[in-house]
Amino acid sequence: MQVTHTYDHFFLYQEIVDIIDGYVKDYPDFVQKTVIAKTEKGRDMLAVTITDFQSGNPADKPAYLVDANIHAGEVTGSMTAMYLMDTLLTNHQDPQISDLLKHMTFYIIPRISPDGSEHYLTTPDIIRSVDRLYPYSEKKPGLYPQDIDGDGVIRKMRVKSPYGIWKKSPLDDRLMVKREPDDLVGEFYHVYQEGLIEAYDGLTVKNAPIRYGNDFNRNFPTAWQPDHIQRGAGKYPLSHPETKALADFIIDHPNIGSVLNLHTMSGLFLYPPGLKSGKEAHPEDMARYRALGAMATKETTYPALNVRDEYCGLNEGPICGLLDDFNHFGQGLVNFTIECWDLDPRAGVETKWPADPKDMTDEKQAENALKYIQFVDRELDGEGFKPWTPFNHPQLGEVEIGGIDYKSIVQNCPIKFLGQEIEKHTRFMIRQAKTLPRISFRDVKVAKMDEKTYQVEAIVMNTAFLPSYITKEALDLGKADTLKVTLLNEDVQVIGGKKTIDIGHLGGFSGIGGYNGMTGPSSSITEDCEKKVTWIIQTEKLTDIHIEVQSNKTGKIKTTYHI
Repeated sequence: MQVTHTYDHFFLYQEIVDIIDGYVKDYPDFVQKTVIAKTEKGRDMLAVTITDFQSGNPADKPAYLVDANIHAGEVTGSMTAMYLMDTLLTNHQDPQISDLLKHMTFYIIPRISPDGSEHYLTTPDIIRSVDRLYPYSEKKPGLYPQDIDGDGVIRKMRVKSPYGIWKKSPLDDRLMVKREPDDLVGEFYHVYQEGLIEAYDGLTVKNAPIRYGNDFNRNFPTAWQPDHIQRGAGKYPLSHPETKALADFIIDHPNIGSVLNLHTMSGLFLYPPGLKSGKEAHPEDMARYRALGAMATKETTYPALNVRDEYCGLNEGPICGLLDDFNHFGQGLVNFTIECWDLDPRAGVETKWPADPKDMTDEKQAENALKYIQFVDRELDGEGFKPWTPFNHPQLGEVEIGGIDYKSIVQNCPIKFLGQEIEKHTRFMIRQAKTLPRISFRDVKVAKMDEKTYQVEAIVMNTAFLPSYITKEALDLGKADTLKVTLLNEDVQVIGGKKTIDIGHLGGFSGIGGYNGMTGPSSSITEDCEKKVTWIIQTEKLTDIHIEVQSNKTGKIKTTYHI
């Protein structure tokens, strides 16, 4: 599909604002911009609504929420969100996109942490979520990362030491390998993050506590734990204006059925739970995640893993205060996280999830480190890896600074690969949006019983993957309203049935079992995907019959039977 803008750099805050304002101007029938929070530095946290407004109110359609940059440095995610906007609007006349925009709403929050991402993109600093001091308000002793050689990148510095544990590799002098237990003769090094040391005693270099230690993705109420248990958790749940605004937005838009969080950098799709084993969640919900995850893998090659069981491993303990868990276990929503950018497979590095430290021997680590260097040489003509270069450190004396550019090669994809990265994830998001429940009327009939009496019969169906209740968790939480079918005509008297009939829920086709065996395929229907409602009415003169079906997750759908 075509796009309007060029994706050859990572957008700064003002560029995002200007592009969105341009969309509002150029596509007034499809775009609205909302400021959902002001950051501490006065920037707007923006939410963009994209739908065909002429086909209905955005709140009256099932909705798909996409958010990015809950982690400030993971800017490949925000570029993917911007590319999704561009794709939807530039191609709004394409039959596939046009149909989506008529029947559903996209909510897109391209940058949850405008302050943090702006700091990340305009300084050499590497920060997690935001440039606010936490948990300490002043510097503590130790090494603080800093670009001391002025090349715009915080790399590594190696310092000769008789008890250093690193030495140069004979395979490539850019590569450092572990010293053997019996290595007594040669040049040995300590390797530190490039930076300066607070309260240096002239002897030992230890890392200082992280200056910007907030992690927005540990600040949500579901299973929140304080910082001494879950690092980065914040002072209390939703203690940041950004996380509170996001939670409020989700709660205030009950038509949201699915959420996709854009992160970097492992080349994975992740889904809940993070707070407990998937075996403790509803099996029907987990089955739907697996089916959607298989679709994600087909579209992007990325594997899809359950956070707790398959990504972290059950021995690692729960991850607390996650947005994913807040959405699934707090709101009953389907929630996927894309960890954009897959450096490991591109570099030929084998990955295993959950990671097993026993697999990462010193030899394996050295092998992988060389593969990263070779990737930079092969794919980027060496740009992004600085050879070890002498530098006179003001505290340590003669050191050498060098190594890989973490921000633009490891944490985010090199610009060379940005277009293909954001395009494939947009393809998946468009596919996933189609899985939201789609309610329609299969048939409406009117039969005359006598001069004033008629029977009205309507069949309502759900033809999409997800059920009208979205998840079993939503049913437990009471977050998914039942479907209510209403006869809208004011000029008739209903003598059989109620004017509004509650038909409960409609399963999607994800609730239909299928098996292709020796005798061929078979279906096993466990939930109704369609239901019939009937009214007996009386009227002096029959006019067109107007019927509406609605719920908070499926929106409002109307039909007219023309007499």
